[in-house]
Parts: sequence; structure tokens; C-alpha cells
Amino acid sequence: MKKILLVNDDGINAPGILTMAKVLSDDYDVRVVAPAAQQSGMSQAISAHRKIKVKKADIGLPVEAFRVFGTPTDCTKLAIEVLYEHDLPDIVLSGINDGGNLGTDILYSGTVGAAMEGHLHGILSIAVSRVVGSQLSFADAAAIFKKKLPEFKQERPYMYNVNFPKKIQDPFNVFYYTKQGYRKYHNEYGREIDADGDICYFMNGTPNDEGNLAGSDVWAVQNGFVSITPLKVGRTNKKLLDKLSADN
Repeated sequence: MKKILLVNDDGINAPGILTMAKVLSDDYDVRVVAPAAQQSGMSQAISAHRKIKVKKADIGLPVEAFRVFGTPTDCTKLAIEVLYEHDLPDIVLSGINDGGNLGTDILYSGTVGAAMEGHLHGILSIAVSRVVGSQLSFADAAAIFKKKLPEFKQERPYMYNVNFPKKIQDPFNVFYYTKQGYRKYHNEYGREIDADGDICYFMNGTPNDEGNLAGSDVWAVQNGFVSITPLKVGRTNKKLLDKLSADN
């Protein structure tokens, strides 16, 4: 039986991760290691130079679970390097996140960051998200994903970013392999004074998804497909590097 490490950034009590654990546990050896509280937007942050509390958790399912008082990436690192150091997972799954992680979202996403850490450790890793306002329940998304899971290429420790749309348009043509699109946010900052008299700001962002061409993750989700985007670590601008090298 294949071993799956389930992580997320919405927290260990989030319905997305609990539903995924329930749906997968019949056919996989599932272990849950997730943040104690909401950790969205943490990207691949780690808790350097401070203690990280870890506690056994009862999530109401017959799976081993740990509550981590740290970031999503802390969860993956602790699971792989400490908790299951001698019993490594075959797959790292992050999600199901409540909200899409499309285009440039992946730079900020704790869901993607937690999965990317698994990829860095040489383990097949997949981030799974469902866009806001989706008509698909977490149970629907988990069941669809479970059927697709054996088809993910596993001969190398690839990294995938999966996003479920508001509605699947064609039940016979569900998935679309995509490239990373572009998502620009219009951010507004609210301002308030806290109990100590200090000024505080809070951010609300509205995405602008215009200009994404066919074949991008944003386009696929807008058109009712489940987007699957293979990701990698390297961000080197090779064209500019070649030009700079040639100029020298």
C-alpha cells in the first residue's frame, strides 16, 4: 500500500484536508501532518531559529495525525526529516486548499510551498486546490482526484499543481495539462487602530485574470477544466544569462 503524507496551509481542522484523508485512507496509508492554525500565503517559509511545537492529533479518522505549530513547509520538513525519517511517504499531497492557486499565486501559496518541499526531498508531490465559489464539494474534488492519482507520472519525483474549477463543463474531458499563467491582484489595504493604539493594516486582494492565453492554468479553470501544471524549482532567466555571458 502506497504511503501518502497529507499537508496543507488551511490548518489541520480544515474540511479540505479532512475530506482528502477520508477519501484516500481506504486505499492508501495516509499520514496527516498539518499546521495548528491557518497559514495561507506563507509560500515556502520555514520557522528558522525558533522552536516548533508538534502534538499528536485526533482528527476523527483512522489515520495518524500531527498538529504542527509552524508553517506548511515546516510540516513537510518535519514529517520527512523527523517524524517519518525511516518510513518515508511515496507521495506528498498538499490540500485540498479552499481557494485556487493559479498563475503567480504559486509564488505566495503555502499549499504549493508545502508540496514543493516534498519535491525538494525527491518525493512525488502534488498541490491540490479548489477555486472560491466552486460548485464541486471537497468530497467531489477528492473523489475525482483519487481516480486520477495513479496516472501522475512517478518515474521521477515530479511536482504538480492541480486546480479545480467552479464547474466541470465536460465530464468526459475533465483534465487539462497547462502552463503557469499570470494573475495580477488589485490590492486594497484597510486601516485600523488596535487596543494598544497602534496602526494596523489588513489586505484584501481582487485578482485580474485577463490576458491569459489558451493552455494556461487560469484559462483552463475559467473554461471548466481541472488544471494540472507541472512545476520545477529553477527560476534562472536563461535567455538573459546567455546574453550576459555573450556580452562578456
